[in-house]
Amino acid sequence: MLSVLDKNRLWVVFMMTISLIFLIGYLLLAGVAWFNASRRGSLHWCDLSAPVLIPLFWVALVVAGVGHQSLTHLIEIPILLGIIALLLNIRVFVIDAIQTNTKLNAYIVLGLGLISVLLVRSFMPFLAE
Repeated sequence: MLSVLDKNRLWVVFMMTISLIFLIGYLLLAGVAWFNASRRGSLHWCDLSAPVLIPLFWVALVVAGVGHQSLTHLIEIPILLGIIALLLNIRVFVIDAIQTNTKLNAYIVLGLGLISVLLVRSFMPFLAE
């Protein structure tokens, strides 16, 4: 019979595996946008650092006590990676065609990603463990 500690460890490993799968999915989705932006010379540091900055900001909000404190809320990280991948693709394929200041567009997308972390962390309903 598994002890409570072993069950929690298995749950954390499971959530980390799921998060890794979503990170790989993010890299596949963002890779197309990164390649296209790199080819046009509009790839910036905030495009490449978003998959690191978004989870770090999420961790900072968790440590600060924003939102519910439960291990099941690790599912927010893949949701946020999906949001930032969507925003990156919209920036590269739509917004950069309309407005040519790609650096400003990249900063706006990163800012929207950080705001989405705050919104998801604040308004995600409680998920029981």
